[in-house]
Amino acid sequence: MQNERLIHAVSLSGLVKRFWKAAVLTWCLVILEALALVFIPLIIGWTIDGLLQKDTKGLFQLAGACGFLLFVGAGRRFYDTRAYSRIYRIVAHEVVAREMEKRSPVSTVSARLQLFREFIHFLEMSMPEVIQQCVRLIGTMGIIILIDLKVAAYCLAAALLTGIIYAVTDKRIYSLNKGRNGEFEKQVDILNKKETSTVKKHLKSLTLWEIRLSDLETINYSIIWIALSAVLLLTVYTMATSGLASTGEMLSAVMYMFGFVESILAFPIYYQEVIRLREISNRLSSSR
Repeated sequence: MQNERLIHAVSLSGLVKRFWKAAVLTWCLVILEALALVFIPLIIGWTIDGLLQKDTKGLFQLAGACGFLLFVGAGRRFYDTRAYSRIYRIVAHEVVAREMEKRSPVSTVSARLQLFREFIHFLEMSMPEVIQQCVRLIGTMGIIILIDLKVAAYCLAAALLTGIIYAVTDKRIYSLNKGRNGEFEKQVDILNKKETSTVKKHLKSLTLWEIRLSDLETINYSIIWIALSAVLLLTVYTMATSGLASTGEMLSAVMYMFGFVESILAFPIYYQEVIRLREISNRLSSSR
């Protein structure tokens, strides 16, 4: 029964289901923070247009938004550090108990405990960013659609291309992470042998797996960046030549485009983390 619960827990979905109260509270605060970030470029545009007309009301609105962000952001960070530390303490103990039950070597227990830490890091650091980027991307796309349909079409094309690229390379990313994690689990045993040549071979193999992962990410990033650069240039050109936008509106549009570019570039990083955690989950939940 304990093993079944552990296998369920050592996955992103399992951890979220088991500790859902902590997750929901953190995510609600993250969504509030993200919504504030979505509207800040719009408020900046209004503020600039207002100041050009000698109206300072927008400055107070901007200051209020910044204060709200500070309150929500700081509160969320104080809470989630303590919540996820507790989750790590509980589940890490179960991971060790399970590996001891299987009579796994110390090297495997140590490596898997360290690999499990990546789940907590993802939930505490990356998951809030994923939620923020999702909210900001949806909000940004909604505002871009209102600003200019052509620009929105450019953005959707770039997002579609990004999705296709990572759907095609999914299996390759998983395979490279599996090779890298398998080599990592051997590390303590290899170091205990105190054979310089073996250690050298292990480190070389480990770095080769990491280089392959990095090279694949660089190729994907380069293709996506070319598409996003084209979208950014087209947006600036479209807004500048339309003659329909004020100075503040044009600045807001460009800021929203930068937000869109930031989100699109961020998602592949988190996607790779999820694939890596999927491989670690299979490894921690295996019977061997």
